[in-house]
Amino acid sequence: MKLKNYIVKNTLKNIIVLGILFSFFYQLSFIDFKNIGYGFSRIGNLFSRMYPFDYTILPNIFLELFDTLVIALISTFLGLITTLIALPFLNNILFNIKIIPLIFSSLFSILRTIPSLIIAAILVSLFSVGNFSGFLTLYIISVLMSAKILKEYTEEIEKKYIDTYISAGFSKLKIYKVAILENMKSKVYSVFFLVLESNIRGASVLGLVGAGGIGQLLWKELNHLRYDRVSIIIIILILTILLTDLFSMLFRKIEFNKNISRKQYFYKKKINNIIFLSLLFLSVYYSFVYLNISGDRFISGFKNLKNMYRGILSPDISYSYKVIMAIYDSLIIAFISTLTAAITSVFLSLLASSNIVGNKLSLFSKLFINIIRTFPPIIIAIIFFRGFGPGYISSFFALYIYTLGVISKMYSDVIETIDSNIVMSIDSMGISRLIGYFKVIFRGYFPEFLSIVLLRFEMNIKNSTILGMVGIGGIGQLLINNIEFRNWERISLILIYLCILIIIIENISYFIRYYLKK
Repeated sequence: MKLKNYIVKNTLKNIIVLGILFSFFYQLSFIDFKNIGYGFSRIGNLFSRMYPFDYTILPNIFLELFDTLVIALISTFLGLITTLIALPFLNNILFNIKIIPLIFSSLFSILRTIPSLIIAAILVSLFSVGNFSGFLTLYIISVLMSAKILKEYTEEIEKKYIDTYISAGFSKLKIYKVAILENMKSKVYSVFFLVLESNIRGASVLGLVGAGGIGQLLWKELNHLRYDRVSIIIIILILTILLTDLFSMLFRKIEFNKNISRKQYFYKKKINNIIFLSLLFLSVYYSFVYLNISGDRFISGFKNLKNMYRGILSPDISYSYKVIMAIYDSLIIAFISTLTAAITSVFLSLLASSNIVGNKLSLFSKLFINIIRTFPPIIIAIIFFRGFGPGYISSFFALYIYTLGVISKMYSDVIETIDSNIVMSIDSMGISRLIGYFKVIFRGYFPEFLSIVLLRFEMNIKNSTILGMVGIGGIGQLLINNIEFRNWERISLILIYLCILIIIIENISYFIRYYLKK
């Protein structure tokens, strides 16, 4: 190891230790030990009011769930089609025009820093409440997600392969269709299900800002204090997300058979074209007929868009101090919850690793991890908000529980893929697997673990901004308050600071991961 890299790694370790100490003492300063028991008793009372269930709401739940699934499916499909059309212009694989990919990449990078719930809140303020605003939100998210992934896939295609088709006299369109799309078909299907999975999660909570779907029904019943109905909605929502995750995972493991006859190839291609055109027609038809798209709505929306455009171009600089303090609160909450979850996950991921603790204990641990990582952070925030009210504790637990599930899952995936010889070496030395895990595996794979934590910290910066939408505080609450009053000058300033923060965090995270891998 080079001296420079050794110094950087030691410095990073010292920063992490200081971060853990800071996190611990900072949490203690915010905890009111007299009221913490009272807060959990209120949450216990809340859970007791969730049972017995009110089954009379089931028809409404399934109706809203159907709308949620259809909106997620159509927005994902149309978003992916849009991405495939725009894909040749996102990089220079076909056209040697550097400025266009640069503009698209910069624009998409900025838009990806804005959480989906905030995009939904802005669209609701423009086009009013309903499924249409939710559809537009998920469509934008689908384009942003699929563009990032597919752009990376196309950049991996060798230039010599494209040059072969160019020298053969193929047109740009033919090259794109035959040389790129045909070879990326399995990846396109994989991206579709990956984005669909994400959009179903997103669609389930967009209703909290009036963007339709089952989230809107959940928020309505919460406001009416009908916890016996809320419990059923949450259970069905969790089961839907679990089934989507399972189906998506199974589909991505399917290997497409390329060794088929010419007759089978053309028959399969014909069937695929029919399915594609049918889905495209149904998606467009549903979008216009069932999403309540009307000329008046568009006219009203574009008038509001004009006002928003004027406000965004003239941010209210005098509002900076309040924005910075709110961002500071969100940043601290994201940092502490991520760090605490990362430490706890070291132990939980051990119990979920079958090659360390065996299959039985691993199975139960994985089931627990999958359950807690399925709960969207904003749902957990609502539960703790009812117990502790607005403030640090509610925000912390909302991010901590979800992050604990995600990081534990990713940790255990890393541990289960290690060379079996490492585990055999631990056994042959006569030490317990618990000691071997901490002394050998954890130390050896520390860079991978830290990389996972840094990626989750980036995501939790975004998640912390949406917690304010249920009254917990931070930058999210400041943002939603200004969206409700259409203070576009202040919204513009908040989004500028938020984008700058996320870009800085992403670059710091990249720098740390880069040196850890050296």
